[in-house]
Amino acid sequence: MTFREKLRGCKVEELMTKDPITASPQVGVIEAFEIMLKHDVGALPVVDDEGRLIGLVTRTDLGRALLEDEYEPGTTVEEVMERDVVVVHPDDTLLEALKRMTSAPEGIYNQLPVVDDEEKLVGILTDGDILRWIAKKL
Repeated sequence: MTFREKLRGCKVEELMTKDPITASPQVGVIEAFEIMLKHDVGALPVVDDEGRLIGLVTRTDLGRALLEDEYEPGTTVEEVMERDVVVVHPDDTLLEALKRMTSAPEGIYNQLPVVDDEEKLVGILTDGDILRWIAKKL
């Protein structure tokens, strides 16, 4: 079996982190950054009251902006989150996920939220999840 076939044979749901740490739109940017540091995650999916994905904030983006004092006191993640989020679905193949991760205009996406058919967040797939899988296959 070729490596490409192995990528096609693995589903996102096999690697994703289920029940990821999330934020509501009303959470302040400082609190969101603290949550990411506490849980050692690179991004926080932002979900509405029904658990649907509505955005994403990253530790890199928030950290840089906080250091440069770009936010007014009381700024919420809803005001700064990325709304056009690239996502995957649980039944997508790992090959499809890798193609989406590398579709960023600049660099790569380090994490992809995993949503069901109703856009409800069911997990997150990170570059670390994929690297651990590759290491096991080598």
